[in-house]
Order: sequence, then C-alpha cells, then structure tokens
Amino acid sequence: MEYKQTGKRKNRLNDEDTAAPRPRAVRQRPGLEESSAPENNSSRQEEDEETKDSGDSTPPVFWRASANAVEAAVDLSEPSTFEAAVSGPDQVHWRKAIHAELESMRLRGVFRAAKLPNGQRAIGTKWVFKIKRKADGSIEKYKARLAAKGFRSKYGIDYTETFSPVVKHVTLRMVIAISKHFGWPIDQLDVVTAFLYGVMKEQVFCVIPEGVELDSTFDCLELVKAIYGLKQALRVWNETFDEYVCSIGFQVSDFDPCLYIKTSDGHCVFILVYVDDALVTGSSLELIAQTKNDLKTRFEMTDSGKYRSEESGANGAERPKRVEQKTLAQ
Repeated sequence: MEYKQTGKRKNRLNDEDTAAPRPRAVRQRPGLEESSAPENNSSRQEEDEETKDSGDSTPPVFWRASANAVEAAVDLSEPSTFEAAVSGPDQVHWRKAIHAELESMRLRGVFRAAKLPNGQRAIGTKWVFKIKRKADGSIEKYKARLAAKGFRSKYGIDYTETFSPVVKHVTLRMVIAISKHFGWPIDQLDVVTAFLYGVMKEQVFCVIPEGVELDSTFDCLELVKAIYGLKQALRVWNETFDEYVCSIGFQVSDFDPCLYIKTSDGHCVFILVYVDDALVTGSSLELIAQTKNDLKTRFEMTDSGKYRSEESGANGAERPKRVEQKTLAQ
C-alpha cells in the first residue's frame, strides 16, 4: 500500500517534469495598454477637450452656499484699516466713532502714557470698524473699536490665566422654567464695553494706536484696564463683575459660577450672566429694581426690557408670586 502511494507520487512528479513549462504572465504597469493603443489615447484626449470646451463646470451646491454666506457676512462699506476709515466717503461718521471710542477709554482710565522699560516689549493694536444695521438694511450706527493684537502676547509675561466660566445651558433653562412657573419677570441687561472695566494684573504695554497723539517723551501706552483682543480680557472682566456682585449681597451658586443668588425677607433674586449680558429675575419687583440700580451704579448698562416668550403676554410677565417650597427634579 505504501509503495503504490509512493509510486503515484513519483509518477505525478515525473509528469510535471516532462510537461512543457507554462508561459509566465507578464504584469503590465498601469497605462501600458493605453500606450500600446494610440488610437484609444487620442480619442480620450479629444473627449477631455470637448468636455473642457463645453463650459459645464457648475460649482457644487455646498460651495455656492458657503460663498453666499461669506458675501452676506462681509459688509463692503466697512473699512479694514484706519487710513481707509478716515479718508473714505464715510469719514465723518468713522471719525465720530473713533472719537467716541477714545473718549470712552479716557473716561474709564484704560491706559496711560509711558516710557517703555528696558527689556519690555509693546504689543500692537488694531482698529476694527463695524456698521450696525437695522432689519430693513439701513444703517443704525457706526462702531469703531480699538483692539490689541493678543495673538502676539507671550505666556508668563503678558498673561498667566485666561479661563473664564460660561453659563451652562441647563442653568439657563432652569432659571427660565422657575420664573415661568412662578410668574416672575425676567429683565435683560447689557454691559456697555464690558472689558474696559477689568483692571489688569500684569504689566502690559502697547504701541501708540493710530489716532492717538502723545508728547515726544512717551513712546508707548501702559494698559491699566483690559481691552478687547487681550487673551486675559474675558477673565479679568469676569473677576471684576464677580467681585462687585458678591459685595452687594449675592452668593455664587455651587452648581454654576455664572449664577448669583440673593435672598431677603422671604424673597429671592437671580442674576444670570453670559459674558457681558445679564438676566435678572426674582420673586420681588422691589428687589429686582434694587438689583438693577446697584448694577447700573457700577457699570454702564442698557436695559433691554422684559424677557418675552410664548407664555407671557404682550405686556411681559405677570406680577411675581411669593415663593413656596418646591422640589425640582430632572
């Protein structure tokens, strides 16, 4: 039995040895067939040329949408430089806006003239011009803002900490839900040039901005208050607002650092802050009015009126009800 199997194996090997060698398949590189067939190559080139000449190069839908969005976001009448603003067709309006910005900084003591110390460097500044328009497209206001080139700031020299809390969405929904349940009014406040209230902790110098003239003995400005563009500007403003609100009897919520709570004679009032916007609500109209007056004595604010939603009528929310003990679960 073993011999027969061996013999069969040998016969198989012999057959393979005597058989004619199989031709090896030639592997062709990509494009070899096209190069060996010139008639096909020329026809394809003609088809490509016809496609190009047809002019059917319609951009995709997403490209058109993004291009329209960019065109709508950019106002061509807004100058990009200081020289363009003060020499363009709307120079009268832009000069007034620049003067208003510099005057606001002067009244708040944002910077003072200085001589740049040895080993220190001054960061650059830039004017940003924006046109605020109404719903019908007409011009409402010309705005000029002086910003620092904070991207050139160095960590450990020009700034140390930059973190600033932002209100949680669940906190916003909770405050609105509570106010609607009890019929509390919600007032909206907006701090004007909020960042200019924050006092700088680091010693930061900036170059003399365009439009500012100083005596020849000074070659830079020292920033006393934070301005837009600085990496720590938002944090400095938040610390300034937090310090004042706590000084008038409010406590910071353990759940959200952007929620402030104050209780008095069985009533309570909430302040919810988001950067430079604030919502004030509570169970007492007198306590709400007092809180708003306290905030306006410290910061320049615009009162946007009552918060309105589908549940409230045309005249705003109802008169507050006295708070009862309730438990909220989520």
